[in-house]
Amino acid sequence: MSRMKKIVFYIGNIIIGVISNYAYLYLWITFSWGEPIRFFSLETLLAAGISTLLFLGFNYLMLRKEEAPKKYWGIALGVVLLSVAVILAIIEFS
Repeated sequence: MSRMKKIVFYIGNIIIGVISNYAYLYLWITFSWGEPIRFFSLETLLAAGISTLLFLGFNYLMLRKEEAPKKYWGIALGVVLLSVAVILAIIEFS
């Protein structure tokens, strides 16, 4: 993978992680304002579905012509999960 493609790959997966966090918060506010956050609810299902479609579509387009795509799929998943964890930590401890 070229250097520029790696940069786009990492930045794209970080953006997907950020979008998934804020999509969940937006959907929680939209559908259940005033209720506590529940992990098994409509807004969780919608946010997870949107994030999964973005993740699979973006990484498929980026990795379809790579020699060893399995390695990069694991890296992509790690980057997305790490960006979600960092945002949650910032929200929790700020």
